[in-house]
Amino acid sequence: MYEAGLRQPGGMVAIIGLDQALLAEVCDQTGTWMANINCPGQLVISGVMENLTKAAGLAKAKGARRTIPLSVSGAFHTPLMQTAVDGLSEIITALPFGDPLVPIVANTTAQPMTNAEQVKAEILRQFGKGVQWQPSIEYMVNDGVSTFIEIGPGQVLSGLIRRINKDVKTINIGDASAIKNMEAICRED
Repeated sequence: MYEAGLRQPGGMVAIIGLDQALLAEVCDQTGTWMANINCPGQLVISGVMENLTKAAGLAKAKGARRTIPLSVSGAFHTPLMQTAVDGLSEIITALPFGDPLVPIVANTTAQPMTNAEQVKAEILRQFGKGVQWQPSIEYMVNDGVSTFIEIGPGQVLSGLIRRINKDVKTINIGDASAIKNMEAICRED
């Protein structure tokens, strides 16, 4: 992905407080792409830098409260990542994958995947397509998921989940002590 960003330089901008339909118009008018549907009021666009500058200005003119350039090395989740897809395609295709034991919700469709071929295709597809985080969380909540566990430093995803649905439980496992706490929580449930 880093190399794809060097070949096709670009970036990402968070758009705060603009309706998704209006932002889709902005993207169409500026040659940018909707990269992440994070939560109500927070969307992210991706593209080449000069187009992102135009898009940020147009988004503000259409009512966005804020536009925040993200510190990233490329225009992720766009067709500008095609060289990354090409580079990984042969590797992913050759790797043995088993069918998931539980459905995995796809980043690009917010729909469940139940077999290995779907998962392989989604790994590659997500490089060039927008992430449907909010629709994915909504799908899982509607399907009965009430607890989400974020693994890794920080709590960005937990925060997004709480903005999508305040009634679900989020747990963050960011270090070894959190793993021990998680073991205790699991025993309680």
